[in-house]
Amino acid sequence: MTAGSRDFDTALSAVMGDLAREVDALHACLIDERMALDQANSDALQNATRSKGHLLDRIDRLDTERRQLSNASGIDSANDARWAPTFARIGECRSINETNGRIVSQRIGHVRQALALISGDSTGGVASTYGPRGTTQVSLRSGILAQV
Repeated sequence: MTAGSRDFDTALSAVMGDLAREVDALHACLIDERMALDQANSDALQNATRSKGHLLDRIDRLDTERRQLSNASGIDSANDARWAPTFARIGECRSINETNGRIVSQRIGHVRQALALISGDSTGGVASTYGPRGTTQVSLRSGILAQV
């Protein structure tokens, strides 16, 4: 190994170490996000979302640096066994994030259904008939929600 390639390997190792730490922090943040979703804690969810955005920005910058160093040195860092745990952890983060996204989407659907019912749409936001132009017909009239 030449001095130049050692320098690239050292720089790449430093970037990969930083990347591994940020990915671990992202993993913890995604777990926090999931807990906030489970507890319906909007403040914690907002904090986790903000942190997740900052971490993703840093991870993106580090990954760009990793790819540049890899290309400049001819090192295939994506297939280097030393960093396989980091890439596996990124896959775990993707999976957790997708699950959290499905939970958020489901909750948004529930809120839309509730709002449709409150606004008098007896179908709960699910249009069941179409008008003469092929568009769905939604009744926006007020209705009685409860009687005493």
